[in-house]
Amino acid sequence: MSYQTFLQYSYFGNTMKHYLIAIAIFVASLVGALILKIIIERAFRKFAKNTKTKLDDTILKIIQKVVIFIIVLGGIYFALKSLTIPENIWIYIKKGTQVIFIIKVFQGITLLSDFLIETYIAKLFRGKDGFDVQLTRLLTRIVNIALWVIGASMALNIFGYDIGAIVAGLGIGGLAIALAAQDTLGNFFSSISIIADKPYKVGDVIKFNENEGIIKDIGMRTTRIETFFGTVISVPNSELAKAIVENMSKRQSRRDDGAIGLVYDSTSEQIKKAISIIKNILKEEKNLTQDFRVFFTEYDPSSLRIEYTYYVKNPTDFNFFLKTKNKINLTIKEEFDKAGLEMAFPTQTLYVKKEE
Repeated sequence: MSYQTFLQYSYFGNTMKHYLIAIAIFVASLVGALILKIIIERAFRKFAKNTKTKLDDTILKIIQKVVIFIIVLGGIYFALKSLTIPENIWIYIKKGTQVIFIIKVFQGITLLSDFLIETYIAKLFRGKDGFDVQLTRLLTRIVNIALWVIGASMALNIFGYDIGAIVAGLGIGGLAIALAAQDTLGNFFSSISIIADKPYKVGDVIKFNENEGIIKDIGMRTTRIETFFGTVISVPNSELAKAIVENMSKRQSRRDDGAIGLVYDSTSEQIKKAISIIKNILKEEKNLTQDFRVFFTEYDPSSLRIEYTYYVKNPTDFNFFLKTKNKINLTIKEEFDKAGLEMAFPTQTLYVKKEE
């Protein structure tokens, strides 16, 4: 078979010449994308590292994730267009390509909008309490949702859906949607309320409803909290907005209360000695503030109760708090043993009267 004959050989309605042209177009797009990637890696990336602004880094990311992909997508589109394809199939190829193109374009737009919000809009709300971080995250999510709604509308329009009719339908069913999404809307507005009131921010340690942990993220619907047990809980913002929340990061120290019971055989001098030992331990501990209290408070059913209160520095570090508490408890035990002070445990004494 001669070369000319080979080129004229027909398969599925296209000659081998058409297939070779289509392959050449696709390969050319791959080569173009590869050349652009090499140029970016060797030249533009070095330039971006030497500049203070993040705009060039954002442009670099858009080129890598969007532009290079679109070049290859264009190569596939024009390669297929050079072939003879049934119209009913070509319509879906064309529309599918347009939808993918829209998705990648809006991906680039969201990357650019994220940069603009984080760089310029956040400066308007810049503050020492981290309020800008929370607002920036919320605003970024709202803008991204709005952009993708526009993108989805354009994609639906390509497939012939009437956007106006869809919007009108949403208007008719708006009440049902609002009722179904009332919890979501409540959480959304609660997140705005939390950000506006600023009772806490990302990184703060809070306590609510017997839960305690570090704020990791304040989202549009939930707030994620990392507990001191290593787990992460997601709490609806509407619940946090209504709950009594104690911001542990706002205080200068972390309080701890302790109690020790001495046996009833202890003398008043031994009680005074026990109080003195605990006071000296708390006074010498460097991790505590000096506003501690130690008192003989009451006569328990089985012990003479001594209560003490102290405040640990660095209130947000739970491990630091536990280590300090552990050290104090061990020292109290050691000093009581040295002084011959006996700690009580629940006991009962039964007196039996003998009948004569």
